[in-house]
Amino acid sequence: MRFDPDASADWLPNNNNDEKFHKPGKLGLDDLPEAFRRDKKLSDQLEMKEDDLAKLAKKADVPVEDIGLLKQYPQEFQQWKVSISERRRKPDFPSRASVNPERREERVSEQLKDSPAKQFEQLNRSVRTSKRSIDPVVWLRNQYTNELDQMVCQICKEEMPFKKRDGEYYFEHVEAFDSDVLPKEHEAQFLALCPLCAARYKEFVKRDEDAMERLKLALISSDDLEISIQIGELATTIRFVEIHFNDLKVILRQHGRGEKP
Repeated sequence: MRFDPDASADWLPNNNNDEKFHKPGKLGLDDLPEAFRRDKKLSDQLEMKEDDLAKLAKKADVPVEDIGLLKQYPQEFQQWKVSISERRRKPDFPSRASVNPERREERVSEQLKDSPAKQFEQLNRSVRTSKRSIDPVVWLRNQYTNELDQMVCQICKEEMPFKKRDGEYYFEHVEAFDSDVLPKEHEAQFLALCPLCAARYKEFVKRDEDAMERLKLALISSDDLEISIQIGELATTIRFVEIHFNDLKVILRQHGRGEKP
C-alpha cells in the first residue's frame, strides 16, 4: 500500500513534546522530534516549511549536510580555516633596517674603492673573472630571509619555490644593471629573484636600455623601498630591504656623479 500523506491535516508532531500535531506546512525538518529521519525529498513533497539552515544552504549552493558538519565540528573547521589561510597568505617580507645610514654609506664607498673593475677574458666565450672576490648569493640570502626562515623573491614577494639538496633555497642572483651603469663589483648590485621573475627581469629589463634607465632614475629619486616596474605586460614592483636599498642608491649616485670609488 502506498503512503499518501495529507499535507492539509494536523498529523506531524514537533520536538517540543507538547503532544500536539501540526500541519506539515507549519514545521521544518529541524522542528521534528530527534527520532525522526530528516528526508529532504519527502519534506519537499509534504511542502514542509523550509528552515533557515535549508534556506542558507540553498542560497550558498552548499549541501545541508556540510553545514551540519560545520555546526557539529566548529573547532576542527576553525583549524582547517587557519590552515588554508596560512597556505594562501604571502610570506612576510623580511625587514633589514639601516641603523646608521651615514656610516653605512661611508663603508660602501670604502668597499667600492677596493673593489676591482669588472674584467672579462676573451676565451671561447666571454667569462667574467672579477666576481669571484664577492659573494652576492650569501649576501642576498641573508638580506631576504625572514624571521620564519623563508627566503622571499623581491618581485613576486612569494617564498622561493624550492630548497636544494643542501637545504638552502634555490634562487637566482640577477645583476640589476649592466656594466655601463654599474662598472664596479658589489653585492648590493644584485637582486634575489625566483626563477620565473629572474627570466622576466632579464628579458624585459636587462635587454631594454630605456627600462633600465627608468629603473635607475626611480631608485635614485625614491625613498620608498618598493619601486614600480613594468615587466612586459606585468605591472609590478621590486621590493628592497632598507640596507640593500640604501647601498644600491649610494652606488648609483656615485657612478652618476662620475666618481671613481
